[in-house]
Amino acid sequence: MTLQTLINRATDCTLTDDNWQYILDVCDEISKDPETNSRAAIKHIKGRLATRDANILFRTLTLITAIAENCGSRLKQEIASNEFLQTHMLAKLSDKKVHKQVKLRIAEVLQHLRKSFEGDPSLRPIQDACKVLTSKYTQFCKAPPSKPAKTAIEWKEKEQEEQELERALKLSVQEYEREKNTKESTLVFEPSTNERSGRLDPGHSSRNDPQTISIANVKKVRALYDLISYEPDELSFKKGDIITVIESVYRDWWRGTMSNGKQGIFPLNYVTPLVRKSPEESAREAAIEERMLKTEQTKIEELLALLSSKSSLVNEDRVTELFNEVLPVKSSLAKAIEKYSLRKDELGSLHGRMNEANNYYNLLIDKVVNSRGEVRLSQILPYPSESSFRGAVLQEQSTSSGFGNQYSG
Repeated sequence: MTLQTLINRATDCTLTDDNWQYILDVCDEISKDPETNSRAAIKHIKGRLATRDANILFRTLTLITAIAENCGSRLKQEIASNEFLQTHMLAKLSDKKVHKQVKLRIAEVLQHLRKSFEGDPSLRPIQDACKVLTSKYTQFCKAPPSKPAKTAIEWKEKEQEEQELERALKLSVQEYEREKNTKESTLVFEPSTNERSGRLDPGHSSRNDPQTISIANVKKVRALYDLISYEPDELSFKKGDIITVIESVYRDWWRGTMSNGKQGIFPLNYVTPLVRKSPEESAREAAIEERMLKTEQTKIEELLALLSSKSSLVNEDRVTELFNEVLPVKSSLAKAIEKYSLRKDELGSLHGRMNEANNYYNLLIDKVVNSRGEVRLSQILPYPSESSFRGAVLQEQSTSSGFGNQYSG
């Protein structure tokens, strides 16, 4: 593929998320001939930035960050030119036709490049561009916090954390047993959500208290900022991504995994805990979904039937009434789709990790079985030859009174 084709693919309007394989392909192509390809890449990126399509702009801004980090000094010089920064980046911040989220992303990229290009006097235009950004476009300057130092957890903190985990595990087991016993004691109908919520232990709600947030009671977190990291052990994510917590690694860093299967450590000041929903909230959400699948679905089908009818006697008042009734359902449907789409991704990732663990386990078992078999074979003595066996028997056998050697005369 040509460089232009690779850039078009990495910034395609149909991509709903950054495709890092496509982005790395662009980086590899530029690195083949930095002198020529750096100039060609920026020329084509300028064309992508000229579009009004927000999706293309988001993908292009991520690509700019990636090539700035991975394609050498020649590419950095192209990015840090006054013409590129002023005409193709800062100018968009005053364009009323550009979406606010795109402008926020442009500001983030400029601030990221400023930090990345620090210490190189030849790249000073990026520092000047950021001065304009902070003085003229302060409303878009929401820089993410600095990543905390990776400070080891002291043994006392670790011990306290393990105790909290143990308490949380006991509470989870107690809750599971209580729900299990409740279900077993119910012959036909499962108790309502309100009835179950009345039997929850007092400590249940306290686990979601913001004052007691720790690794023991936080299962998932939501990203507050984008984080693009090139450290091998760190997790890269976008604002809004959900991370499942695995363990604490440093004082202000936890390890987690995302629905796409990626795993790594992340700073706590970049995320916020996802508080477990109360029974009332869960019941309300379930009731809304149930109503959508029953009552609202019937109304939507009736509305479609009326709208598609060829009869001239369609009741317009009824059509208007139905439309006004089902229109608010649109946002609830979108939320439900997002919820179950995320759930599907999480379960798919879990299934993949489970298969991976199962394969590793089977390999280990095979190795153990094979190694034990080799040990047993090495401990077995070789079977004696026929001649040595006969010689040994004749030497040990008595010739005077042994069986079969008595004189018969």
